[in-house]
Amino acid sequence: MSVITFWGNGKVETAQTTSMAGIATQLTVEHNYKILLINTKYNDSSLEECFWKQTTSMKQTDLETGITGLIKAISSNKATPEVITNYTRAVFKDRLEVLTDGNILQDTYDKQKTYMKNIVKIAKKAYDLVFVDLEGSIEEPFVQEMIGESNLVVVNITQREKIIKELVNIQQTNSLLNKNNAMFLMGKYDKNSKFNAKNVERTYRLRDVVGIPYNTLFFESANEGGLADFFTQYRKLKPTHPQANLINSMEEFSEKMIYRLKELQMQAQMQT
Repeated sequence: MSVITFWGNGKVETAQTTSMAGIATQLTVEHNYKILLINTKYNDSSLEECFWKQTTSMKQTDLETGITGLIKAISSNKATPEVITNYTRAVFKDRLEVLTDGNILQDTYDKQKTYMKNIVKIAKKAYDLVFVDLEGSIEEPFVQEMIGESNLVVVNITQREKIIKELVNIQQTNSLLNKNNAMFLMGKYDKNSKFNAKNVERTYRLRDVVGIPYNTLFFESANEGGLADFFTQYRKLKPTHPQANLINSMEEFSEKMIYRLKELQMQAQMQT
């Protein structure tokens, strides 16, 4: 179906991975989407840490599973959309899965990057949504390739003016991004900042800037492998509940993201 890439230039901490994992989990829990999360960062375990407590044994790479195992299947012409799940770890069986690797050599990672576009193409045939966690300069060929394969790009920013200007300039001048296929997400959001979502939208004439507020329990859950439990526990909250602001922000972003995907799909149909 659709590929959504969460992208940041890696210069500052934006809570990108945690925000992506949270939004995917919320969509799965509340709307029953079938979602695959793909980690494209080198030896980065932050995505896994959102859902599972890390142990020494988990950090060792099994070459028959994860991205490395899937690449072997692709090389042998054995990879079908239905087979991908054999190489993932399930958060919710048949609904939310994670595809990643850890503790690999640099040359193995470089090989993975050459296959990543094919992996995404295969995956989107088996899942409602494929979320890609991507980091790096927009000038990098791999970053450009992954963004080019995406239906929608979530640009992760902070509330620092310099970072906002830099990433907005990239969005407005790079041919891979435009006002329709790019959204802006602020992690660890403070609504009282002068660079709040509404002000940034107005100042830079952007669509759909959303902030995910800092929430101690949410980040603790993500650091301790408890994100799935967090979202199953805090559902249908009263407006006064301490977690309501975070959950509502996730819901707001999810709704805008799904609407944007449908809008882009309609535009594509009109052009054919």
